[in-house]
Amino acid sequence: MTIRYRTFLGDSKNFIENYTTSLEFDRKLAKYAAMVMLAHVKALEGGGYIPKDYVQSIVNELVDVIKTDGEKIYKWIEERKMRFEDIFEAIESYLYDRVDGGAGYIALGRSRNDHVAAVLRLYARDALHIILSNLIDLRKALLEKASEYRNTIFPFFTHQQLAQCGSAALYFLSYEHTLSVSWRHLTHLHDMLSENPLGSGAAAGTMVPLDIGVLSRYLCFNQEVLPPYYATGSRQFLLLMTFGIVSILSELSRMAEDLLFINSVIPYAIEFPVEHIATSSIMPHKRNLVTLEIARAKISNIVGLHNSMISIYKSIPYGYNLDLQEMNRIFMDIINSATATIEIFTDVIRGIRIDENRILKYVEDKPCWSSDVVEYIAMKKSRPVREVYYQIAKQLKNCSQNGEALSKILLGVGIQPNNIWNLIRNKPVEVYIKKMIEGAWRVLEEDKKLVRDILESIEGCRVELISGSNKV
Repeated sequence: MTIRYRTFLGDSKNFIENYTTSLEFDRKLAKYAAMVMLAHVKALEGGGYIPKDYVQSIVNELVDVIKTDGEKIYKWIEERKMRFEDIFEAIESYLYDRVDGGAGYIALGRSRNDHVAAVLRLYARDALHIILSNLIDLRKALLEKASEYRNTIFPFFTHQQLAQCGSAALYFLSYEHTLSVSWRHLTHLHDMLSENPLGSGAAAGTMVPLDIGVLSRYLCFNQEVLPPYYATGSRQFLLLMTFGIVSILSELSRMAEDLLFINSVIPYAIEFPVEHIATSSIMPHKRNLVTLEIARAKISNIVGLHNSMISIYKSIPYGYNLDLQEMNRIFMDIINSATATIEIFTDVIRGIRIDENRILKYVEDKPCWSSDVVEYIAMKKSRPVREVYYQIAKQLKNCSQNGEALSKILLGVGIQPNNIWNLIRNKPVEVYIKKMIEGAWRVLEEDKKLVRDILESIEGCRVELISGSNKV
């Protein structure tokens, strides 16, 4: 026996059903849909709402769907050559086919609206943990580079002009810190993604007093009861998550632009992993950083997808509308692209090498030292900073070469010109680098432990869910 809600209305047309169905992109949700259904069946059994004779058969089928990551359902659909609105209708029809009359009980106390809200939270929560773990890998790579290049002179730019020079460690630490801040922002979403919308029905609750504690325990959800209209009609949790992802990727896009810019201004100062480079089909001298260029484009696309989600969301009234289904598709595209992009950046950072000699050759006739020398002279001579600033600016203007100006300025305060890099290497911020790196490592280890603890807790819930026990 199969069930198709559409048949109660009358005939349909293939091209219309193809237009409205979400079944194909629901593949990523199939496992989670079976998990939610399984928790619901166990809650029904605990309340005495489903005959025990049927429970084990239903549980066995749902566990098989979970263990095959949903592929068992899609293989069955292909064999039967059937079409469904979504994975929820498909699972219900599948259970009717395999368990017959027992499947009729599982619709009690539920709606597709509250179940899809639960499924999306499970999917988004798993995706969140993957992204958090990938970000930890990227942050680790950045800290390793900060440690490796602590004493390496590196150019820093403002207004896309050479501004100062300092330790390359500061470059890597800056990006690691912004990712650390963004990482903490994302972790705050875990509680929202652990809200339990089950039992909310379509919009205003159900007649069945389901045990929320049972449902929450099996799915690692919070036990607080949600307002049903919010539980089924809100997708705030998806928008907040994509906003967090967009924020992180915006920083990575700036990193890509940085690296491409430096590579253009100082060729070969940074040696990139060969796997991330391509040459021209006609110009063999070209070394194009193709993965970073593609990453910039993909990040721009993700920003656009996030805006598409907001555009859909803001235009519909509260409660469930099928527009929300289309947000799911976009959300999955964001997750897939974001995950791949973070992995690309991690591999790039792990493989880069810095050639300090090329950097020193580039900056030797450029006054990236000017602000440091102004402050040094002002401190040593107890002179007003602005007075020293004007004096050095005048000397730079009157000298035909910056190297000549540098010699005059430094010799005038008793510094040999070839010692300028020692002066820069001994700035207070350079002295603190070791402490900054050590502090960042401590935070990273704490963050790794947090993710590990959360994943262990969720895995415990899932083991209990599919253990085969029907005790609730």
